[in-house]
Amino acid sequence: MKINTMKQTLIKTLSAGMMAAFIASPVANAGGGVHLEPADVDVHDKTSLLRGAKYFANYCQGCHSLKFSRYNRVAADTGVTDEQIQDIIFTRDADDKPTKAGALMTSAIPPKDAAQWFGTAPPDLSLIGRSRGADWIYNYLKGFHTDNSRPFGVNNTIFDSVGMPNILVHLQGTQDPVFRYDLMHNGHAEASFTSEEAANKALKEKLTYNVVKLGLMGETIVEKYPTETEAADFVASKTSYKVLLNKLEVASFTTKAEGESYVKATPVEGGKYKITPKSAYSVVKSHKIMKVVDHLELVTPGTQSPAEFDRTVLDLTNYLAYVSEPAQLHRKTYGIFTMIFLLIFFVFAYMLKKEYWKDIH
Repeated sequence: MKINTMKQTLIKTLSAGMMAAFIASPVANAGGGVHLEPADVDVHDKTSLLRGAKYFANYCQGCHSLKFSRYNRVAADTGVTDEQIQDIIFTRDADDKPTKAGALMTSAIPPKDAAQWFGTAPPDLSLIGRSRGADWIYNYLKGFHTDNSRPFGVNNTIFDSVGMPNILVHLQGTQDPVFRYDLMHNGHAEASFTSEEAANKALKEKLTYNVVKLGLMGETIVEKYPTETEAADFVASKTSYKVLLNKLEVASFTTKAEGESYVKATPVEGGKYKITPKSAYSVVKSHKIMKVVDHLELVTPGTQSPAEFDRTVLDLTNYLAYVSEPAQLHRKTYGIFTMIFLLIFFVFAYMLKKEYWKDIH
């Protein structure tokens, strides 16, 4: 009876753990913000990896390095020789000699000079595939659009206020953003409009000024008013003020003026007064307008068609995903052999268990 009880307890514990992991998994991997178009990368596609290596050398390595990767490792994983991979190497070593195939993939700009010229050195991209993910890289490279307010005249739908120019602009062409205006309520888009005028009209019809009070369970709406002035008057009538002396409360008043009078009437040598609101009321707008990029419109074509450019970006993304973890080329194979071993081991372990427990059952 005791053994059966232990088995049941173990099964319940394992089931609960698996269920918790299953429930938590989408939460842990969920991403917020802009929708990411999936990048169907295949790190086993050697031709794509070689094209990506070429694009990285031509367009990215002038500023960005891959300091955890070596050229000959890329050559070995893609099935080419060290002499062939030498064709994409354009950097030189400290002695001003051509970089060898066994060297690390550093950028053409010394980090100190880059920091002086740009304010900060361009980041190393060795682990960008693991930190950001292939989908992010793919959409980032495709997401540049015109923005005259930025230093380089471009912005990015994935990385707002980006400090980098669109290095692939002559391949992709110039894109203009097409905006939409979302009517936001409680963090969600209640409606979307193509013009700011229509959005503001809807906002005017629905906007209220909510008086909220902060408690242990978050904010609670206590009153709603059609104007901000009425809401502010309510908050003022409910707000009391405390006088702090050296961070300790020494008095409390219904108005700030009373607190200021108390401070003037009771000076303290070497002490410091501070008057702060005591009640946790504030005014929050029920709705707001958020201007977002709905989509990008190609206004000046590049040297590649949209389909060709997508292929170029996919190859570059595939290469960066591979560089971030070259072991993934063989990791799944190791996993298959491990599962086969565990399956065979399970058979012998189960037979041994039956032998040990035969007198108990």
